[in-house]
Amino acid sequence: MDERAKLLKILLITALVAVVTLLHYVAIPEDLGLHILHRELYFIPIILASFWFGLKFGLATSVVVSLIYAPHVFIYNDAHGTLVIVTSHILVFNLVAFVLGWLTDRRTRQQQEALALETQAVLGRAAAAVGHEMKDLLGALKGLTRQTEDLESTELDRDFEQEMKRLEGMVEVLSSFVPSERVQLLSCDLNTIIREKLEHHQAAARKAGITLEARLDENGCPSRADTEKIGWILDNLIKNAMEASGSEQTIQVRSHRGGTYCQLEIQDHGPGIRTEDLSKIFTPFFTTKETGHGLALAVSKKNMRDLGGDVQVASKWGEGATFTLSIPREDLSAS
Repeated sequence: MDERAKLLKILLITALVAVVTLLHYVAIPEDLGLHILHRELYFIPIILASFWFGLKFGLATSVVVSLIYAPHVFIYNDAHGTLVIVTSHILVFNLVAFVLGWLTDRRTRQQQEALALETQAVLGRAAAAVGHEMKDLLGALKGLTRQTEDLESTELDRDFEQEMKRLEGMVEVLSSFVPSERVQLLSCDLNTIIREKLEHHQAAARKAGITLEARLDENGCPSRADTEKIGWILDNLIKNAMEASGSEQTIQVRSHRGGTYCQLEIQDHGPGIRTEDLSKIFTPFFTTKETGHGLALAVSKKNMRDLGGDVQVASKWGEGATFTLSIPREDLSAS
């Protein structure tokens, strides 16, 4: 909703509360019919506030109405002005605001999730088309490169090769946006994948003065998952953690199982993620890197959800970040 419409709705709710309050307090105390009518009219601004703005604003309105209505315990001397009656109506005001506000917030979240899934599907189809075209272009460029291998290497050649590798990486990410026709779910111990990926990055980590530390569940993390996708996601998260870490810092990769999920955590002690960026970190094309494309984390999120799991992040600015993969455990009882 735009700011003008929001302001008008707030003014309408405020006016309704003011009008009902004026009518309520001006009415003759002995007129029971008007007393009951005006009391029920308070539900109109409460319902509108909860329906339009959700739980917080709805409860704020019901609290204001409650404070306005509470003095009736001192004004009315009949059965409708007792402490019990007034308190019960105040509870009803707030209960209505809470229930309707909560339902409104849930509906809004569901709509946002549905929109995000729809947007992601559209982006996936677009990524597939772009990735296909880029593969063709990459193949043609590689062909031209092979034809000029005998020529003397120059700085321009090296720059071209570097850009080719960057383009190749982007093609890989774009291709990952679209799930393969047949997903290979294999029984595996996730600890094995972690060890393989840490070994793969050990040389680069030592060169950068970074320590890669594994703290793995002693009982293993049995899962039935797409090992290639899990490996790709781990690979990218470890690489990101190394890019965020400085010399003499430690990156911890942990695993533990519990309930129906195994959890893998990748924790670095770099600068962390700013609070305003946390909610956007898995959004396609959002990146805080100068040379990043903003797709790897979005693809990781999509792939994890396709596998029935999820990936989440926790971070405080200046204190590093922790990415957590939740992967369904293998149901051994079904075998």
